[in-house]
Amino acid sequence: MNLSPAYLLFSYLQLMQFDLHKAMMCNKLKTKTAAITGRWLDVGAGDQPYRKYFASVSEYLTTNTKRHYGQQISGHLDKLTTYWIEDGKQLPLPDNSLDGVACFQVLSVIDKPNDFFREIHRVLKPGGKLILTTDFLYPVWSKEDIYRHTANGLRKMGSENGFEATSIESFGGFGSLVYMLVMRYLRSFPGLWKRKNLLVKILSAVIYLIALILLPIISLKGMIIFQIEKNLRQNTDFTFNLMMTATTTADKA
Repeated sequence: MNLSPAYLLFSYLQLMQFDLHKAMMCNKLKTKTAAITGRWLDVGAGDQPYRKYFASVSEYLTTNTKRHYGQQISGHLDKLTTYWIEDGKQLPLPDNSLDGVACFQVLSVIDKPNDFFREIHRVLKPGGKLILTTDFLYPVWSKEDIYRHTANGLRKMGSENGFEATSIESFGGFGSLVYMLVMRYLRSFPGLWKRKNLLVKILSAVIYLIALILLPIISLKGMIIFQIEKNLRQNTDFTFNLMMTATTTADKA
């Protein structure tokens, strides 16, 4: 049994924090299920946390990227992955072969997002659907995390690459944004703490311990914020995440 301080801290944070991001995702996706039919591809599906919202599809295909998972590709995740790929800009599918593509929290690590949109457009049938989410006002979470896209930027990239955006929605509003930033800081603190000088280390460690004690109360506030802001979709200037839904334009060859 792993009882290291790092593992115990991670376990405590996982147990006690309210996952507002997942709650927002589920709240949004349940309104999209009627449109999720036919043959769909989930790009970067991981362990398929949102599989239930694809219950009406005729075929549910998935991709994952090998370098992100290492040895896991031979285990449980391998059974959940249709295609192991190295680049989301090259999909092993024929032209006009899909009714829809889902892409959750992947766009920020795509080095050439316009190429990615073009590739998605290539594999979709005329009138095919795209559901995409991506970070906006949120800290960098990986060395490969290189982009943040505004609502205007998503709409522009879609338009330039054969898509018509039907909606671009915020994940709640300012309260949700603040809660997500606080939770991310609590998870990131140990790494940040190592770079501080001795006095700041002592003071910040005390404050951090108090925050950990108060974590159940902070999480309760997150639940309340979710209930207040779960249907707020228009605050695209002050949000931690965005969802774009789009269709391929009618003139697709």
